[in-house]
Amino acid sequence: MYALYLESGPQHKKTLAHVLDLLGCVVQGDTTDEAVAATPETIRAYLTYLRRHGEKVDPGTKFETRIAEHNTEGLFSGQAIWPQDLKPLAPAALAQYLRWLDWSRADLLGLTKAIDEKGLRAKPTKGRSLRDILLHVLDADKSYVYALVGPLKAMGEPTNAADRGDLDLRVALKEARAAAIDRLKTLTPAERARVRRSGQSTYSAYRVIRRMLEHEWEHRREIAARLGEDA
Repeated sequence: MYALYLESGPQHKKTLAHVLDLLGCVVQGDTTDEAVAATPETIRAYLTYLRRHGEKVDPGTKFETRIAEHNTEGLFSGQAIWPQDLKPLAPAALAQYLRWLDWSRADLLGLTKAIDEKGLRAKPTKGRSLRDILLHVLDADKSYVYALVGPLKAMGEPTNAADRGDLDLRVALKEARAAAIDRLKTLTPAERARVRRSGQSTYSAYRVIRRMLEHEWEHRREIAARLGEDA
């Protein structure tokens, strides 16, 4: 049984369905019904991705889903806070999720490694260029990690260089994620338990890693769909 945590954005025009038992597994629908209906396929895709990297999971097993909570406060997409976000992150869970962050970035780079700069910048008939999507993922990662641990030079330098066009995006994505993982590995017990609020945003180790995984999963699937590949 997978519990679904639903989040409807401004004016309830979009709904995100978070599968917190599979951290990083999330799906967006134009309506709540669409998001919920898409979760079984998304869960199987996520389990397939995890098994590909050696996790002992079975994408073919039967399962059910249930709606555990539905946040309808009209926050911006991804801003909802769940009870798990406020709990300390255990060392074993941290180690597991850092492996998943590594795999996630490796798969994103694998999808885009053969695309030249012209292909990255090509504007599709609908949506953003691949370059803009990758920059968005890179910049979001920086904002998440900085909100948790403060400025991180080893992450900021490649991110800023890619933003200026001085560094290949794939190099920046690899270096920035490696720096983030190295720093997150050293989180102290206090950092793993701390909850910080800034305006409408709330940050904790669990929530930052959750959003990094979810955000990359969404955009990796977007890119994979465009390329006709598996995420």
